[in-house]
Amino acid sequence: ATFPAPLRPCRVVGSYRPSYEEMLRFYSYYKQATAGRCQGPRPGFWDPIGRYKWDAWYSLGGMSKEEAMAAYVAEMKKVAQKVTG
Repeated sequence: ATFPAPLRPCRVVGSYRPSYEEMLRFYSYYKQATAGRCQGPRPGFWDPIGRYKWDAWYSLGGMSKEEAMAAYVAEMKKVAQKVTG
């Protein structure tokens, strides 16, 4: 599964700043869609950001790449609605 250029991850859309939870959802869906199921070991205690990201990705379990891409697009639509009001 390959994301078209406009759907690749981004941090800021206009003046909108996504919440940490939204960023983790985007991260996990993107990783699931591009790399598949989370396979590596959980990062250690001294890497809390890595642990949050790993936990978010791992929580998707066996979601297919196609389902993850669709979920990413759905999240992007929610953000677009917030931005455009």
